Amino acid sequence: MRVRSGALILSALVTAFFAASAGWGQETQVEGLRAAAAMRPRDLDAALALERALRRAGRWNEAETELRRATPLAGPDPKAAAAIDVELALVYIDRGDFARAFATCEKVFALAGAAAEGHACVANAHLLRQRASEALIEAAQALSRDAGCFDAYVAQGRAYELELDAGRAETSLREALRLRPNESEAHRALGRVLRSQGKKDEGIAELRKAVDLDPSDPNACFELAMAIAPGSERARLLERSTRERPSFTKAWVALATERLESGRISDAKDAADAAARIAPGNVEARLLLGRVALAEGRLDDAVRAGQQVLQSVANSAPAQLLVADGSARRGEIDVAIEAYQAAWGLDHGTPTALVHASDACHAAGRDTSARAFGVRATQEFPQWAPAWEALGNALAAQGERQGAREAYSKALAARDGEVDHDALLKKLTAVSAQW
Repeated sequence: MRVRSGALILSALVTAFFAASAGWGQETQVEGLRAAAAMRPRDLDAALALERALRRAGRWNEAETELRRATPLAGPDPKAAAAIDVELALVYIDRGDFARAFATCEKVFALAGAAAEGHACVANAHLLRQRASEALIEAAQALSRDAGCFDAYVAQGRAYELELDAGRAETSLREALRLRPNESEAHRALGRVLRSQGKKDEGIAELRKAVDLDPSDPNACFELAMAIAPGSERARLLERSTRERPSFTKAWVALATERLESGRISDAKDAADAAARIAPGNVEARLLLGRVALAEGRLDDAVRAGQQVLQSVANSAPAQLLVADGSARRGEIDVAIEAYQAAWGLDHGTPTALVHASDACHAAGRDTSARAFGVRATQEFPQWAPAWEALGNALAAQGERQGAREAYSKALAARDGEVDHDALLKKLTAVSAQW
């Protein structure tokens, strides 16, 4: 058997072996791949297809076991042995175990004719620790031995991406795709790089290509989901990502957020619970459970969740915001204002704390404070529609109809943030009529 070089086991072999399936096997395909491997116990390609599915499903112990079983199948072929070791290194990389990944990559160097694969493998190991310089050295070594080493070009592209050198990253990844145009991982990496250059549509097109080529890849589904606008397509992609890798904490958190923001509170709680079970210490999951509690009106639970996060992460702006929102809903406006100010002090990149503070003060009849927060929000984020609406509400309550009219008009014209346009038009009509 001939095995082509590289850290990603032959896509052509897997595709040929399971041409009838709807996509490469991750969680939904594992049992079929396992049955096929059992039917052909001496077939290395079938064993590698099963192992890759197990790895990408996050079932790393099983993947390692499958590779140990497959090792004798390589026989005297150094390329086959290299492919097994590189896949084993990828298991360790996915598990976050740099030491074992590095040691496994070094074994590849001992195999005849596998120096390029060994260097590319080490480059990927260095990327686990975000050591771009070391990865670039290893990728260059790989390419000096094999100018057609696909995995070296991908590693090189990812390293340049880490160094924020998008131009070189794009060049390396396009060279990788010239060698293997149907490799999902390279399209995914290129999509990220193009988006970092402000080429949003081109980047999303590459991410879609990655998903089309490998619809069961949880990473591709997740990255495309996070690149597109919130909505039903994002939710479907995140659901597929969590289905294909049930231990994918980031995907569960993103899915919980998507469901919460679309009003599916119960479903959001289920997704946040899943994330918290997988990673009990995950701050985002704990905060999401607090936001679910807030949405359900369990205000004490919401405030408690924020306070517990602050005990371990004192500079968490989202936790301060959760405490503020829960306290405001409990009628504790002074406590809420202090927490809103703390949240804004920790994160000046979003207007949420200022807008929520303005809304909370307005609801509590503190319109002087509501106005002050609204003014600050519109000064810092002049295109944020909810900020102008909050300011308009405060001004209208203070009887400043002309100012309210101008604020509501700017809210309707602003390009960022979601507002209820019909409700805003009614407010504008009301203050205009009074004026």
